[in-house]
Amino acid sequence: MSSSKVLVVGGGPAGSIAALALIKLGHSVSVYERFHHPRYRIGESLLPGTMSILARLGLKPQIDAAGFVRKPSATFLWGVDQAPWTFSFSVPQVSGWIYDHALQVKRDEFDAMLLEEVKRRGGEVKQDCSVTDIRADHPDHVEIDIDDADGLRSVSGDYLVDASGSDSILVNKLGCRNYDEFYRSLAVWSYFRCPDPFRGDLRGTTYSITFEHGWCWMIPLKGDVYSVGVIVDQSKAEEIRNEGLDNFYQRTLSACRGAKALLGTAKRVDEVRVVRDWSYDTSIHSRGRFFLVGDSACFTDPLFSQGVHLAAQSAVSAAAGIDRISRYPNEADDVHRWYGKSYSLTFEQYHEFLASFYNFASFTEPESEFWNKRRIAEPDDQRFERRNWFENLVKDSQKADWKIEDFRDRASTMIAIGRHSRQDLSSDFSDAELVPRRIEWVSQLTKKLNSVTKLVWIGHDVRLETYYKVDPEDFTLKPRLILANEAGKVMTKYAVEPAVGAIFRKLASEEIGYRTLIKLLSDAGCAENSSQIVVRLFEAGLLTGYDSSGLQVHIQDRLRFDGVGVDYEV
Repeated sequence: MSSSKVLVVGGGPAGSIAALALIKLGHSVSVYERFHHPRYRIGESLLPGTMSILARLGLKPQIDAAGFVRKPSATFLWGVDQAPWTFSFSVPQVSGWIYDHALQVKRDEFDAMLLEEVKRRGGEVKQDCSVTDIRADHPDHVEIDIDDADGLRSVSGDYLVDASGSDSILVNKLGCRNYDEFYRSLAVWSYFRCPDPFRGDLRGTTYSITFEHGWCWMIPLKGDVYSVGVIVDQSKAEEIRNEGLDNFYQRTLSACRGAKALLGTAKRVDEVRVVRDWSYDTSIHSRGRFFLVGDSACFTDPLFSQGVHLAAQSAVSAAAGIDRISRYPNEADDVHRWYGKSYSLTFEQYHEFLASFYNFASFTEPESEFWNKRRIAEPDDQRFERRNWFENLVKDSQKADWKIEDFRDRASTMIAIGRHSRQDLSSDFSDAELVPRRIEWVSQLTKKLNSVTKLVWIGHDVRLETYYKVDPEDFTLKPRLILANEAGKVMTKYAVEPAVGAIFRKLASEEIGYRTLIKLLSDAGCAENSSQIVVRLFEAGLLTGYDSSGLQVHIQDRLRFDGVGVDYEV
């Protein structure tokens, strides 16, 4: 194996996880961090998929010893007069690295722990070290200029991981950042001394609570402290300037009755902070000898706490990509195409998921500037002109009149599955009360699929295309095969063997129903995920189906995002 020297700019979770993965893969790493850890950061709520990545990197003992709050779910008071609903992380333990919970962390401790582990495993870590320039256009190396206690100097390496965050020097030089036109919000937050008010399955959950002018997050941290923030429209910036940050925060938080009820008489114990313009992506994710990871590449709205997971997933993917190119230099262009596509697909999933929930709430909350701006009502909404998910939604709707209700239904279906049986939050809530609704949803989906007596492949050709997958255990990047058609439609979630391609070529020329297809896939070695493959093909626009009367069977697209469930992308 060819070992490379990799420069990592930034020592937050993205940089540290990239460094740890690279060390695991046998490469030498130098991390350059502008501040000295521990240092403050927002973004305290994790996802189960992040836990899985950290565990597979061998960090479980350190994380367990840190004593962070266990996060079993995310709970929403989402919409006026709506009963609470919970997105539970409870899943079957199909493997040792599938997690049914996440953590609520203090980022100063969490980030410092990760960076210290890089050093402990042999990585070079330089703190209080500013990177003042990056030159990544050389064909055979990269260079950075650094400024620390030893003065100004240049450092070179074989590859570079840019984990420097939203103020990335490299991204600014490339001019490749695009700010989002839909999630134009700002966040104002602080911390309160407040014990968790609930026992049982709500203990440790994150709360997201709507009110007239936005929504509020509440995240329980160790030491009986809650992180409490309000998300409002960017137009509120003028009000903040006029009345001051503290007064604005106090007044706005008071308008969120659900949050005030949970906080009671709790006292604020920290300063008030604000951030804006956080939702963006980039047109370039990697090229030549550099990879952008975490907030350097993109970030979107924090509603489902996906920020750290997107950082962790991209960090492992970048490490795997560098490792692959080091060993197979002739595959560099293919690896960069894969990295950009996989990153974009994950970001698009998050963007669509969040937009659906904002759109749902916009029809239940009182009329206000915030919620009116987050309503999706027209197929030519220019705020989504760069979003593939919206383009596909509009194309699907062109077969009939535009019906935004179809998009709203995706959120309402998920909300119904997690809806509490009580109108108010209570320690009596149990994850077990959601099980019958999950079973009912699966039963209805299975009934629809079983009614399909004729499946139709969309397109002229059934193709098997090469696509990379990160091995979940050793983090190496391996070429696999995925199903595609000649129009560029692909289903990337599940890799398949050539025998599966033959089955779908047979389906393209013969009349095969759902039950027959499931048997054929099972016989080809796909028994564990045969139905998931079919559903994903429906969602990818590669498959449709008809019942015995010749009527098309509509399989509602699920709202999905990485980091939960049992099928982590990395």
